[in-house]
Amino acid sequence: MNCTETFIYLTYCGLTGQTAQLDSAPLGKLYTLAAAHSMTALIAKALSPTKALADADKDMQKKWQGALDGAIKRTMLFASEQKIITRFLEENQIWYVLLKGAVISKLYPHFGTREFVDNDILYDSSRTEEVKRFMLGRGYTLQKDFFAADEYIKPPLYNFEMHPKLFEDDTEDKSWFVFYEHMLARLRGEDGKFARCMTDNDFYIYFIIHAYKHYEGCGTGFRTVADEYIILNSPQFHFDFANIDRELDALNMRTFEQHLRGLSTKLFGSPDTQEALKALDAGENGMLYFVLSCGTFGTKENLFVKEFQAMSADRPPSKMRYYLRRIFPPVSRFRYSNPFVYKHKIVYPFFLLYRMIVKPIQHRKTLKQELKTIKNIDNQ
Repeated sequence: MNCTETFIYLTYCGLTGQTAQLDSAPLGKLYTLAAAHSMTALIAKALSPTKALADADKDMQKKWQGALDGAIKRTMLFASEQKIITRFLEENQIWYVLLKGAVISKLYPHFGTREFVDNDILYDSSRTEEVKRFMLGRGYTLQKDFFAADEYIKPPLYNFEMHPKLFEDDTEDKSWFVFYEHMLARLRGEDGKFARCMTDNDFYIYFIIHAYKHYEGCGTGFRTVADEYIILNSPQFHFDFANIDRELDALNMRTFEQHLRGLSTKLFGSPDTQEALKALDAGENGMLYFVLSCGTFGTKENLFVKEFQAMSADRPPSKMRYYLRRIFPPVSRFRYSNPFVYKHKIVYPFFLLYRMIVKPIQHRKTLKQELKTIKNIDNQ
């Protein structure tokens, strides 16, 4: 097996609990690939009983074991901090819902093997100021104050995204808000008096929406495929796919979900990775190629290409139109990134001038990358 096939095989073993049979592997390249997808802990756990790791030099063994130990420690610290935050919400009678990785990480077979960089919590939007005072009082810094998520950071590793809402209210697809409003009405009580959870169907649909948003933006990595398999095969959930398919049709995400479901089911349904790869259809194979090229958080190149395509959706492609739009973006674009400019539109022309002077200096590498991507877009 090549490096990619080995990566997929070890992911299968990590997700299913099967003991990996591996006599040799390019462990250095494998570590780089796993790290790009935030999956070093899962792969390290799967590698641990193999001859390939036993025969590796001590430094390589230490590197893999360190990745697993670090992920376990991080998960423990986040779990402890999450308890403090949710206890505050309970004591102050603020309803809340744990989201995304905060739930999915608990579904993995081994503690700490689903890596994450933040915890997401949806809560009662009428209590935003109380939550803000509490988080700042615990030493957090408010990094981003957006409509849909307030990002609180505290060194050395804590990152909590507190969501008054799930989506920005200027998203292009309003069907997301139809789902969100219905989801809120269906929230169920959980362990604590004010803890809430989504219905099984809503949890899955929100996972798909979130994955799709990243996939269609910068891109998303192979961990999303692993998460899909874990969710589908968790005894905790009982999905009604007839209803889910109807919801996804309304959201225009059914094809995306079918490819993701098919990809995860085929790749992790058998220990024979090479045969599993042969069984993929064109849509699944295209998705696999894309997610493997992206890494966990995607790439800026993907985002630039997607923006160019969006601007060319209903008219002939034009690089000049793209450049002009990037230099003179509509004021609505600054609603969350610069709310002062959005609210006081009289300063907009002066802000654009300032932006044209400062941005090329502060973000010259990103700008160079964007110009190169758009220049070569005809060849992609």
